[in-house]
Amino acid sequence: MLRITVSIVLRSMLCVLMLTTVQAQTKTTGADELNAKEPRAPAVVRSEGLEKSSSVEALESRIRAHQLEIAELTERIKQLESLVGTFTATRSVPVPGLAQPDTPVVASANPSTASLPVPPSSSRGSQRAPRELLPDIGQIGAEIGLMVGVSQNPFQADQGFLAGGFIDLPLKQLPGGKLSYEIMVNVQRGITNTTTTSGVVALVNSALNSALGTPPSVNNLLGPLPVTNKVKERMTVLTVVPAAFKYTVTSLDRYNFRPYVVAGLGTYVTLTTQRTIDFDAHKYISDPGIANLVNSLLNGPQVAGLAPAAPELRARGLAAGQGDLRFGLNVGGGAEFRLTPKFSIGIDYRFNRIEGTNSTFSSFAAKPTIHF
Repeated sequence: MLRITVSIVLRSMLCVLMLTTVQAQTKTTGADELNAKEPRAPAVVRSEGLEKSSSVEALESRIRAHQLEIAELTERIKQLESLVGTFTATRSVPVPGLAQPDTPVVASANPSTASLPVPPSSSRGSQRAPRELLPDIGQIGAEIGLMVGVSQNPFQADQGFLAGGFIDLPLKQLPGGKLSYEIMVNVQRGITNTTTTSGVVALVNSALNSALGTPPSVNNLLGPLPVTNKVKERMTVLTVVPAAFKYTVTSLDRYNFRPYVVAGLGTYVTLTTQRTIDFDAHKYISDPGIANLVNSLLNGPQVAGLAPAAPELRARGLAAGQGDLRFGLNVGGGAEFRLTPKFSIGIDYRFNRIEGTNSTFSSFAAKPTIHF
């Protein structure tokens, strides 16, 4: 476009110069014809003939000079066209002040401003360069929030509390709503009172009976210390759902209400610790020294419900218990009520099915959410 514009301007100048030359020649010819028709005196005719010859020579000289200028301008036009062709081939950035092929031009009564281009809109500009996320469209439809509520626990444990968080990133618009990618992390904890039977206590009974001189028998494994004891079990379940898809209904936005369903795959880390509640060796052993020794060995957080960790490890504050990691399915749904354009409150229900026996559990939580 730049090459065409420059060529038009230069050729227009050349046409103007040629037109000026032709007009000069036409005036001279007309004057000659007029003079030839009018009768003049010989002396006057002679003097006018001299003047005419001198003026014709001057005019011819001017014409030759104009022709040389035209030839020189023609050569320069060819050179400029060549330079403009090279320039436009190597330059991709639009030149300010020149209308581009896809840039609309505003008509104006003022000739000086009639050819000024209208700046391209953001929608057309987005076709040329990557679109900036936040400056162009502001909120992107993402969410980040907390989850606080109650939960059931797997493996027949009692209910507990839950706390966690999530982030939703929009993927695409669907009929009646939108599809999002969700990442969720939460932890739940519950306390359960139960009983455990310890084989370690049975071995301690056998050793005590041998030291006390009791004749060996099967009953030596069952006394004097009770083999089955009441314990308080603390269970902690860490749920990480790195890949979940959430469909949110947006057709009810006029009511500031958005229901949704969600499903994904998760990983579950379960940690449990059992601590004896009323175990006291002094109730069963009369010797205080032996009773204190037995309490230090058997009383405390148990490993797998059998025996507590070593006293040295407990003194260091190391955790005692058992746990594992399993995979499972996380599905659920809920609803959000928008209080402001950037804040909502909602409820969320999740059902979890993980590997193993008695491994289903669910949660119900409130979820304050920030939208951005």
